[in-house]
Amino acid sequence: MTAFWRIVGKFAPDLFKQDKMKHIFTTLCVLCGMSFALTSCLGDDNTDTTSYNDAAITQFTMGKINCYTQSTSSKTGNDTIIKSTLTGSNYPMTIDHIGGKIYNQKLLPVGSDVKHLPLASISTKNGGVAFIKSMTSDSLRSVNTSDSLDFSQPRLFRVYSNSGQHFRDYTVTVNVSTTSGTTFEWKKKASDKTFNDFANQYLVAFGDTVMLVNRGTVVKNDVAYRLNGTEIESSTDLNNWQTVASADLKQLVGAGTVELFAIDNDGNLKHSTDDGQSWQDELLDDDKALLPAENIATVCFPFSPADNTDYMLMVGNSQQDNENVTIWRKISQYEPINNNCKWVYMPVDANNYFTLDRQDGLSLAYYKGSILAAGSLMALYESLDQGITWKTPSNYALPENLNGTLLSITADKAGRLWLVSDSGEIWVGSEE
Repeated sequence: MTAFWRIVGKFAPDLFKQDKMKHIFTTLCVLCGMSFALTSCLGDDNTDTTSYNDAAITQFTMGKINCYTQSTSSKTGNDTIIKSTLTGSNYPMTIDHIGGKIYNQKLLPVGSDVKHLPLASISTKNGGVAFIKSMTSDSLRSVNTSDSLDFSQPRLFRVYSNSGQHFRDYTVTVNVSTTSGTTFEWKKKASDKTFNDFANQYLVAFGDTVMLVNRGTVVKNDVAYRLNGTEIESSTDLNNWQTVASADLKQLVGAGTVELFAIDNDGNLKHSTDDGQSWQDELLDDDKALLPAENIATVCFPFSPADNTDYMLMVGNSQQDNENVTIWRKISQYEPINNNCKWVYMPVDANNYFTLDRQDGLSLAYYKGSILAAGSLMALYESLDQGITWKTPSNYALPENLNGTLLSITADKAGRLWLVSDSGEIWVGSEE
């Protein structure tokens, strides 16, 4: 029996508790391992009515999106408008409960009709009811999936708790690309002889270019760092190296905006905020035995819901899983530095059919809201949900004439993808 709805009350900023189901952490947007409480109030056990005070949108998916592209005939010069249909679930909506924002990180292409955009689904906590605010007044109306809504400007959604006692507001923004180039194309730049020791190298963005470096070399703010025995060395040109510190480490594994990351000889994950001068143990939410031990790859990109915050993703092979790579993530606030940010283990859910297969020579790239992975399987994988699911992307399919048995991928500052194979082929991809 549902509680009688009352559109009353003032905004009650219920805080959230981190969900134990780690595979849906992106919809909770939990920042730096901090816990936030959503208090559920049960009704009297002597009645048949149970009401809840939780107010939250837990899932938001766009429906089929019409996209209109203009094409000009090379023979007649006449313009033709071509209509295509996009699948909304290919453009996942991030839900920031703390900031009250819902938005797509992967941009819709130019020509997408966001003035008539249907919803595929919208879910709420404990049967709460969602409303949308009018674009011309303060009136609210309920939302259902048969609606076609105007998202040409940000829209306010309000969800009331099942009890009707509380509500929470979200600003929903549908982001569309402002550039007309939407066709991705690979071009071969060179085909050199087979690279020496390619299995122990990977591609990194360095300055205004990309470079092939030895594994264990990481780049932070256009400065490269590597481990030479117990000496930590740095370089601004990848040719001349100087010792900056000494440490008992096994391998450098990645870098964020201000942090260097490494694994020591006891299998502990550590970080340094002073360019390797000192190292501290990282906080983990699970056993360190689950950390990747071989073929480790990391990627860092801005965490959109919060300022001055990195999203770090680390993948690699471990002894715990012979089929899939092991995946960890860290949401790291760096200004001011928050030392309570944890690395979170992301186990493979039994219902997840889109996993990143175990392989050698893994590399990662962050490109236009997606995380791309490549390695010894000679396939390209894409994650649109920060590392939970991985699918073969249609937008960035590998070059048809690509040769080799091992790939490395990265993205440069100019917004281009670079792909190198152990056969010596170098490809660059961009939108035309």
